[in-house]
Amino acid sequence: MVRQGHEVLLVRESLGSGGEMRWSLPGGGVEDGELMHEALRRELREETGLLVGDPVRTAFLMHIDSEERPSAVAAAFEIDEWSGDIAPQDDDIEHAAFFPLPDALKLLGELDSATQREPILGYLTGAVASGATWLYRNRGTQERLVARW
Repeated sequence: MVRQGHEVLLVRESLGSGGEMRWSLPGGGVEDGELMHEALRRELREETGLLVGDPVRTAFLMHIDSEERPSAVAAAFEIDEWSGDIAPQDDDIEHAAFFPLPDALKLLGELDSATQREPILGYLTGAVASGATWLYRNRGTQERLVARW
């Protein structure tokens, strides 16, 4: 997560269940041969145009078992060093912008998927401690939170 004062950086991309455009945190996958912090830098550069430093803390972890991606692990990190101007270079990203926290929470609350929505909102509202782990089992349209600690 990249913050600017009391604002959070979000990207608009096709995340809705029917392909609708939604706002979410920038991010993506780790490529072969990459470590997580390297993937973080690359994905943020591609999706936002910003150059970021190493993460300062783990916001949350998710382990998601789904039919499409069995046993996927996702991590969200806090970033406190970044530079550059917002200029997305990824064709999947329609827009990137900083939003005041209340506005960001409202936009993130519109995400269709509990797996995408709940950990982010829990962390940003302070309802769940930094570094929490979320375990989901997703089958078809059923998303089930199995455990959280």
